[in-house]
Amino acid sequence: MDMLDNLCIYVMLWGMKTRDKIEDFFKSQDGVSNVVATIIILLIVVLLIGVFWTRLQEWLKGIMDTIFSDSSVPKADGLGG
Repeated sequence: MDMLDNLCIYVMLWGMKTRDKIEDFFKSQDGVSNVVATIIILLIVVLLIGVFWTRLQEWLKGIMDTIFSDSSVPKADGLGG
């Protein structure tokens, strides 16, 4: 019985020390939440770009076609163009 009591006390002390170490670890990690939040936001942005990539390409192509095919600008005749 003496051995079981010692084992029980050892396990309880080990559990308390482990709990205290974990609590101290999370208390000392103030900046980690900012880093994790930044990484999560970057992942979300990359995933959204990946999901909507074809639509973004169509949209950008439409904008570029509109910009570079402006018919309101008069063309210069005989000036090399």
